[in-house]
Amino acid sequence: MKKLSLLLCLLSTAALFAQNTEQPMTPAPFSVWSQRMDMSRFAGKNYRLTVAIRAEPIGPEAFAVAFVRHELEERKVRNWVWMDNMFDRPVRDSSWGKYTLEGVFDKKAPFLGFGGLGFNNGKFYFDDFQLSVEISKGKWEAIPIDNGNFEMESLDAWEQTSLGVPARVLGAKATLSTEKTFEGKACLMIENNLMLDKN
Repeated sequence: MKKLSLLLCLLSTAALFAQNTEQPMTPAPFSVWSQRMDMSRFAGKNYRLTVAIRAEPIGPEAFAVAFVRHELEERKVRNWVWMDNMFDRPVRDSSWGKYTLEGVFDKKAPFLGFGGLGFNNGKFYFDDFQLSVEISKGKWEAIPIDNGNFEMESLDAWEQTSLGVPARVLGAKATLSTEKTFEGKACLMIENNLMLDKN
């Protein structure tokens, strides 16, 4: 009985600690789910990331984008040297489209951060993230992305982030959607119901 009481006490303490260390909810005009990978072995080589995106924006200012960033090893806010966030080509189309982001791996910033971003309110869908590297002239090699096609029946390997660090955005959530997927059984759906300041 004493062992059971001790175990329950330890579990309660662990649960309380987990609650206290959880990221606070932060207001923001966008939400992000992302991954990062150490790509130092490919420094100086060309790469491309492809992703399928569709959007159901609420209002003319809402859209979906994918992004890639060359991040420094230490994980902290805005700790990157280059980024393509597709803000010059936002996606507002409710039909699936395939988009490509390209770059050259940076020796000084060896981590590749990438993911999907929903700006303003709406539902934003992502599927089939694929990464490839040009190993030699004209020869491309696929680099596996954990749960890049969202067929693991979970969001494992993906986390909510903001400006390169873990975050929890007020009014934003991500789930697997099984309706109108790009391919396979599921895709990522980011749903934003953000409290936006219109003043």
